Amino acid sequence: MSARERVCRLLGPLLAALLLVTACTDARSDEPRGDQPAGLVPGPYDVRPGVVLGTPVDDTETQAAEHPVVARLLELIAHTPKGERIRIITRSFSLHPVADALVDAHQRGVSVQIIANRFASKSFRAVAKMRDEVGTDRRKDSFIYLSSGSRRGPRTGTHQKTWTFSRVGDSRHVVMVGSANLSYYSTQQYSDMYVFVDRTDVWRAFDRDFRDQVGIEEPRGPGYAPVLGKDRAWFFPGWDEETDPVQALLRDLPARGTVLRFAMYAWHSERGRRLAEIVADKARGGARVQVISLNIGKEIVASLRAAGVEVHSARFRNGNDVHSKLSLLEWTAPDGARHRRVITGSDNFGSDSLPRDELALEIAPDRGSWRRYVRWYDAIIERAAGEGH
Repeated sequence: MSARERVCRLLGPLLAALLLVTACTDARSDEPRGDQPAGLVPGPYDVRPGVVLGTPVDDTETQAAEHPVVARLLELIAHTPKGERIRIITRSFSLHPVADALVDAHQRGVSVQIIANRFASKSFRAVAKMRDEVGTDRRKDSFIYLSSGSRRGPRTGTHQKTWTFSRVGDSRHVVMVGSANLSYYSTQQYSDMYVFVDRTDVWRAFDRDFRDQVGIEEPRGPGYAPVLGKDRAWFFPGWDEETDPVQALLRDLPARGTVLRFAMYAWHSERGRRLAEIVADKARGGARVQVISLNIGKEIVASLRAAGVEVHSARFRNGNDVHSKLSLLEWTAPDGARHRRVITGSDNFGSDSLPRDELALEIAPDRGSWRRYVRWYDAIIERAAGEGH
């Protein structure tokens, strides 16, 4: 073991995470220079756009900080300068390295605003730490709000996983969206996040969504569905089983020559049955379809397999599982053009998603991100097949 590795193991979780991202890779020091506030990594920095793919690690504090998604979040927080704003929506929040990084950001003058699901987060020490440091007054520059729902509907509940930054280093309007919660359990899971950089349209859409959920102004109603260039988002609630935008998107795809890959933490109930029917029809029409899912109804599995769909369990022998809500869609248009789209976010294939504060995001990924998604997905399928799933 090198001297630098020994230092990284001995230092606290937050600083260790920052060293892993910076000093352990490019020999720069994370110590503040001159009058630089603690926690801010000095020097030029540009955020890398595209997919961040999480693979499981142990749930110790040091290992949790090394989870690819958590490490990227810590990196972004560490490069957010004074006067800028971080807004986070998460279902569960227990990660001490993230809480410590956010406290440091607040202390150096960053506005830190967090919405977390009360039921899933209220008992964690990380939340108590944030409450003690930034308070709960939603009219302040910094706060943590433990939500029991939003004002957008009578049955809402916070389930999104979206993180926005007004500026990170030399990059503006950074948005990170996907399936990862800020919990130790989530670091033992496969998850995915997508990073948008210098996309003012995306940042404004998610900034509006945060304000709608925080409850200090009148929300603009459910069913917010902005088109964002080649991308588009559906913020739930606002749809039912008949108007479900995900069903509509899948139904419109051709069958022959299409490849559909799903990594779905949950797939059940009436909505899940309808989605399975659509997918099974595509498979019978010539599409190649793969599914990996954890909480999936037996009748849905039977329906998919009867149509020739390859279905695998998303739970592994050592306790790891897949938490993504991911669809990788590839098809050929009538004009011969090949199209690739990613649907990610917090929306599981179930009826209980429809009334909650959820997100389904359709992305037109760059070529590199698409390839990384497919390699990551194939590796999960290979692991599942190797365990007899």
